Amino acid sequence: MKDYDVIIIGGGLNGLTTACYLQKSGLSVGVFEARGQCGAHTDTIELGRPGFLHNTHAQWLVPAMSPAMADLELESFGLDLCGTDVIFSMPHKDGTNTVQGMDGAITMESIGRHSEKDAATLAKYMEFAAMNAAEAMELAGMQSFAPPTMELAERVAKLNHGLVQHLGLDCTGDDVMRMSGYEIIELLFESEAVRVVPGTLGEYTGQWGINRRVAPTVLGLSGFMPMAVHQAKGGSHALTHSLVRCFVHHGGEIWTTCPVEKILVENGKACGIRMSEDALLAGEEVRAKTIVSNITFQPTWCNLLGEEVVGADWMRRAKYFNYDDPQLLSAFFALKEAPTFTSSQYDPAIQRAWVGYMGCDSLDQLRNSQMQVMTGVVPDDAMCGYFIPTLADPTQAPEGCHTLNSWLTVPPNPRRWRNKTLNGWNSWSEGLGEKLGDDMEDLIESMAPGFKDSIIERTINTPMSMENSNPSAIRGNMIGGSAIPEQSGELRPLPGVIQEGSVSRTYIPSLYLSNSIHPFGATHLASGYLAAIDIAEDLGCREQTWWGSKPFEWFFGNMARIPMNKGVDEKWLKGGEK
Repeated sequence: MKDYDVIIIGGGLNGLTTACYLQKSGLSVGVFEARGQCGAHTDTIELGRPGFLHNTHAQWLVPAMSPAMADLELESFGLDLCGTDVIFSMPHKDGTNTVQGMDGAITMESIGRHSEKDAATLAKYMEFAAMNAAEAMELAGMQSFAPPTMELAERVAKLNHGLVQHLGLDCTGDDVMRMSGYEIIELLFESEAVRVVPGTLGEYTGQWGINRRVAPTVLGLSGFMPMAVHQAKGGSHALTHSLVRCFVHHGGEIWTTCPVEKILVENGKACGIRMSEDALLAGEEVRAKTIVSNITFQPTWCNLLGEEVVGADWMRRAKYFNYDDPQLLSAFFALKEAPTFTSSQYDPAIQRAWVGYMGCDSLDQLRNSQMQVMTGVVPDDAMCGYFIPTLADPTQAPEGCHTLNSWLTVPPNPRRWRNKTLNGWNSWSEGLGEKLGDDMEDLIESMAPGFKDSIIERTINTPMSMENSNPSAIRGNMIGGSAIPEQSGELRPLPGVIQEGSVSRTYIPSLYLSNSIHPFGATHLASGYLAAIDIAEDLGCREQTWWGSKPFEWFFGNMARIPMNKGVDEKWLKGGEK
């Protein structure tokens, strides 16, 4: 078999992103994927009833913020993004709701109904953002698409200092950088109905507001600005397909059903791979100048390299790499119709939101819930996020029908729930997922009466089933390892793994990572983009005329033409029933 300039182990989103950039730059790249197809975290499949497509992991698609959207021309390779004009919603138990829109006026009106003071704070925030738009946008992009440096942190602190001074708050930009996300939110807003919106958004990214260092970066000082959040026509797998088409178009080669058993290291340098005996190319060795692992950190170090390469000390460190915060328990529903929320009588805009969160009416509830999860306790009261992708893309269900995915944040090794002792990881094979699915059904029914009557079928996806479908997703972790303070920024994955000034270049010559590195695995494709930069610079092919798009550039240039509300019932499009 031929050798390559670059071998990518694993055909996930970020591995494919790295592959596309390098292949388009003129290198020969081979991708070796264990499954029969690429993109395990963007699977879109029929779980049962024909015609109902379910996105079994990634639903919250954010490639529109990525330079890859334009650099790799993903739209021309079949990625058709779509959305709803209300991008986030929260129905509350008192019959009210809070919504966030692409149009700031929608957000402002919703917040103002809860608190005039909070609306005034947001108005001042937006005023500051407009005054400092260039710096704010550059820093927002650099936080995901540039290496984490102290210079960048200093610029962020300086901008935050100007903001808190503009808002008249008694703190400094450095104070903000030391706060948890919840401290920031409580400093800014008085209404719990307002606070819980940015408070829950951290759960969507896998970076909890309870943490310091991580949360201020993710939540910023508001959480209410327009977001580049979409679905894709045909389902989330369209993102993987567009990357595959791009890669193959430029001459790249993908070898599926080819699990890699070992990274070959000679004279201390990574030089190739050996496939396992059950691979399509059983036991075959392939050589390359550069090896990239898109498998998560722990199995890369412990299995693909092993103690004979990394030594006993690094084996022990890798085994302690944390995958336990957070995990999701998901329920996938095929529905006869979209749910109608009781709070639509308060503000019908909630019926136009394909993303939301329910069951949480105070920041203390959210904070306490996350503290329980971090200590192995399943919270007694369900609080769940939800997606209704068919409001954005009706092709994912038969005409008139819908799909809904609800999810709970859970400990991967649950030890207690409702004063009952649980059996840790094995609890998932003992039916805990179905019981929690019942709780989510009850919660949604309480917010949208008639929901249960519209259910055609339900499928539960536990952390265990996530790991079974993608062994690289250890404990079902969705971002390549927990985004906790000691595994974030320049510390990711662990101190000493990545060479200084790099994001992906490891201490083993010619071995790079595109998983478990800064910022984290997600559909913004940032980890793969940053790995591609490191490798292209090292191999002398970084200077490409087509490789120069900026973060958010595609989004702001094209947001007006992205289809909206294609699956929303006409009676809700003008703000209420006819």
